[in-house]
Amino acid sequence: MLVIEVADVLLDILSNVGYQRGPQRFRQADGLRSELDRVLTTGGSAYTLKPDRDGLCLRVEENLRRTLDEAVQAAEALQKDAGAHLREAFVAAYGIKPNPSVAYSQAVKAVEAVANPVFLPKSPEPTLGAVRSTLDQGRNKYVMAVSDRAGAPAGIDAAVELINLLWHGQRDRHAGGPTSAPVSQEAAETAVHAAALLVHWVSKGYVRKK
Repeated sequence: MLVIEVADVLLDILSNVGYQRGPQRFRQADGLRSELDRVLTTGGSAYTLKPDRDGLCLRVEENLRRTLDEAVQAAEALQKDAGAHLREAFVAAYGIKPNPSVAYSQAVKAVEAVANPVFLPKSPEPTLGAVRSTLDQGRNKYVMAVSDRAGAPAGIDAAVELINLLWHGQRDRHAGGPTSAPVSQEAAETAVHAAALLVHWVSKGYVRKK
């Protein structure tokens, strides 16, 4: 782990080498990052570069990583903060020093960043809980981009239930309650994947008004 931690620090240092130090120095730094990524992949390491290439994180299944990357890109086209929150959630869940509580919190914020402006544009205090209530009570007002078995636009039950899962699963949001509990690593990873899907759906307009 000492070697991994040193490599993580060096990647952070290399990420700060920009064009202000000259294009050649920038290319050298980028080349070093790419070479490290190649060594980690070839060696079958459990670690790989973070999405921003400024540190290390645990290697995840390629389809999951691609889903996250696509969600970040879609989110940033609509609301830049959402992409930042989603990246922070991923790093907190899969970084060399995981923080499940931060991962879950950032996952919720990522969904709020794209969903609040879409579903609660006039609310003075929008939250994911309010988004959940709005969609739950107005299921007949919204549809999904995919069709149901009759060929009509599908209802939003899947989106509502995914939001319910994300909202109710954050058991450390409030302390002192009978069901309050620390966020587990498994719950944090689940939250990040659920948030990536929701962010992608909302950013792309796959959940929309009729």
